[in-house]
Amino acid sequence: MKNQNVARIKKALALLKGAPRKETLVVSSNPGAIRSRDTHYPYRPNSDLYYLTGSSAEDLSLVLRPHAEDPVVLLAPPEDNVKNLWDGTPVAVKPLARALKARLITTTEPTRQIVGLLRGSDAAYLQSIPGTVSAAVKHDLSTRSSVSLRGLPGALMEAEHFTGRMRLLKDSAEVSFIKKAAAVTGGALQNALPLVQAGVQEREIAAFIEYFYRVHGAEPAFNSIVASGVSAATLHYRSLNRRLKKGELLMIDTGAELDMYASDITRMIPVGGVISPALRDLHDIVLRAQLVAIKKIRPGVPLTDIYNAAARELTHGLKYLGILKGDVSSLIKKGAHKHYFPHGVGHSLGIDVHDATPAGQEAVLQKGMVITIEPGLYFQRPTGALPACGVRIEDDILVTSRGHEILTEGAFTKDLDQLASLMS
Repeated sequence: MKNQNVARIKKALALLKGAPRKETLVVSSNPGAIRSRDTHYPYRPNSDLYYLTGSSAEDLSLVLRPHAEDPVVLLAPPEDNVKNLWDGTPVAVKPLARALKARLITTTEPTRQIVGLLRGSDAAYLQSIPGTVSAAVKHDLSTRSSVSLRGLPGALMEAEHFTGRMRLLKDSAEVSFIKKAAAVTGGALQNALPLVQAGVQEREIAAFIEYFYRVHGAEPAFNSIVASGVSAATLHYRSLNRRLKKGELLMIDTGAELDMYASDITRMIPVGGVISPALRDLHDIVLRAQLVAIKKIRPGVPLTDIYNAAARELTHGLKYLGILKGDVSSLIKKGAHKHYFPHGVGHSLGIDVHDATPAGQEAVLQKGMVITIEPGLYFQRPTGALPACGVRIEDDILVTSRGHEILTEGAFTKDLDQLASLMS
């Protein structure tokens, strides 16, 4: 994707150059995350740095300053043979610098070097992620006296405010990556179906799904939620220690990350292929709410309209079930549905599973956005004919010029009867 990255860097430089003052952007690699003592979590590249460079290398910093003779600068540490012995040879940086048309600086003092590169800038976009070089630069500048700050940026801004605007709209290559990740996710769900039987523990299914991802060259985009019965009433359920019971609905909220791009799908599966009429009604209500919300997606529609469409349908459903009583409009105005639908209708999706998001309540959909639509209803205790349970259904949607495209279309069915027949 180096040609794509060169284009993104050019666009970033143009945006910076178009500002009324001299602005610079600095993004750096994520630090390694310690799991405990001297063991580490697997390394995860910084999303913004990857977006601009296409590189997963550690210990890099990218500086974009359109007002300078060398507008693109890449900083990396010198080769360390002792470190290489323990950790392996790092990604070659010189070819990357050439591909990005960047000046390469090899240094053991990146913070000091970047501060020097910032001279002549009026403002700088810097990261706040602890342990990054960019955050260290921000700390250095923010703690200087006014005298020692002369010639350096006086305005320090969040890098994500800048990169978020760029990452909000996906290009065709990004959409293709998300589709591929969704296909892997659908394959994992399909192959996990034989496990959805009474007596199986939730963590067994989660382990199989994540195994499937890795066998297919992917990683989990987030910790999979595999929640049966009452477990599904907890939005971010993590225990995964309950055993499935026949006749329950199993919620699987999962997503593969492939080529650094995430998918996010939630499906409800009848344990043992059996489902009660009350749970079927609940599933149908949430599915209708999702379909109504998806139907409204097109450029120019406020995100609040998408939420309101789902909330209205869910409120109708809650009234049908006898859980809420009264006029639907009045119930929505009072927020009666929020006790059962306590979250938003979705989120942006891309390199991060919760990707760059448009700001403000009145943010509107634009061509190129990718969002999830995931209405749900949750009951912490038995309510009417319903047991304690939760139902959420989620798909990944691209906003197109004329409307929308469901990127997860066909990834895995939402039809309970079809699922039951597949499991019989």
